[in-house]
Amino acid sequence: MTWCPSTPRNTSQAFWPDGRGGGMEPEARFMEEAMRLAVKARGRTHPNPCVGAVVVRDGVVVGRGYHEGPGNPHAEVVALREAGERAKGADLYVTLEPCCIYGRTPPCTEAILRAGVANVVACVEDPNPKVCGSGARRLREAGIGVVMGFLERQGMTVDPAYQVFHRKARPYVHLKWAQSLDGTVVPPTGGTITGEEARRRVHEDRFLADAILVSSGTVAFDDPRLTVRLADRTKPLIRVLLDSPGRLTGRERVFATSPGGGPVWVVCPPSAPLSLGKAPEGVEILPMEREAGGGFALASLLRLLRERQVVYLYVEAVGRLAGAFLREGYVDRLSVHLAPSLLGGPRHPGPLDGGVAGAGGLRLDGAVCEKAGRDWILTADLEGRCLPA
Repeated sequence: MTWCPSTPRNTSQAFWPDGRGGGMEPEARFMEEAMRLAVKARGRTHPNPCVGAVVVRDGVVVGRGYHEGPGNPHAEVVALREAGERAKGADLYVTLEPCCIYGRTPPCTEAILRAGVANVVACVEDPNPKVCGSGARRLREAGIGVVMGFLERQGMTVDPAYQVFHRKARPYVHLKWAQSLDGTVVPPTGGTITGEEARRRVHEDRFLADAILVSSGTVAFDDPRLTVRLADRTKPLIRVLLDSPGRLTGRERVFATSPGGGPVWVVCPPSAPLSLGKAPEGVEILPMEREAGGGFALASLLRLLRERQVVYLYVEAVGRLAGAFLREGYVDRLSVHLAPSLLGGPRHPGPLDGGVAGAGGLRLDGAVCEKAGRDWILTADLEGRCLPA
């Protein structure tokens, strides 16, 4: 189906998502505004997606909205409410296919129909199997013009975690570590490798996630709190501690921050002697069998976290754990924080142990390197080897 957007310029020219017919600059601008709205709520919407929407009447945006989080109105509803009567006969630009199911809120498709919208343009089909094309079908059956896949590649970047969660049936995984130029990950004299600006970036990345995962070795050595500490933003973060040797005592600082800083989930073998005793408030023990090598199967771990609605998982790891995530193809985004120093400290564990991705290694094509104070941060989207960046 083709349709003519209700812009005052050249309304006789059909609009095609692939560019046929040309003259798409205003339409792209409207969708880009919807994307900018959507990302305002990053880090707060899961397990719902980040979504933005604008209502356009006669070439003018008359309604704007974005989804602020579970239980709040969806982006389309917010934009339609702002537009009011002006939504009748207008075009709705939305970053994700409108939903057609009842959840905490009613379906967006019904709000669109009640408002009398003429056309809907969506970036990305909703990968949630409960929707996945049925929202667009409902609108088309009611006589509304629908275009799907407009600026789809850009739309995938609005909330890639939501896309991976439904398309790959696992959490989106962002792996991070910090190192010196000579590969040292543990400073000989203790402390941190990178400076204040890079450490702030860690907290910004943690804010985007639903959960953070570390090994009990990291907890034992660094005694971190694993919280989000930003002056302008805070949120409880699920802390997932992998404790295959059963070494955690409950006296580590991460436990003292629960439940206010977020729940703590300790993954440990069912037969391990739990020195934690009775779990403190906000702490949950998740028994899991170990593999022959002594660690946990990442596939089983990610399946467990998905069942618990962890959409975005931030992993701070080096050595065997970091290598396993990369080697098994579970890393969607990689961030390496590089300090411009030669420390010559302990090299075990190194940044990676056990190989990465076959004899050829793993090329970080398209990686971005940016300055963070005195340090550098290299970030690569691996497309799980994952989704478009």
